[in-house]
Amino acid sequence: MVPKLLIADLHADLTIDRVTILSLMPSLYTARVHIAGQDHLLIENGTSIRRPSAESIKRVFSTCQVLEYRLVHASAYDEMIGQGTKGPYKRFQTRVLQ
Repeated sequence: MVPKLLIADLHADLTIDRVTILSLMPSLYTARVHIAGQDHLLIENGTSIRRPSAESIKRVFSTCQVLEYRLVHASAYDEMIGQGTKGPYKRFQTRVLQ
């Protein structure tokens, strides 16, 4: 089980090793944070954070020091061209400039 981190717990003294922004679908993003060797699910109002863009996710961390941002996007291309889903969607990961 992934530990939870509340948005209210983000503060200026917090150093986050990596923020992984997950693209769930067009215009819907969530995030996980990696702090001191452990991943955390970012929680807002009792559920995982959701925002309409990767940039709006980044703004949540404006008060913290973030060493790296990563964007993970799942591709449904195989399904779109009639190849079906032969397993989980392909996931592409890229570093996001700060």
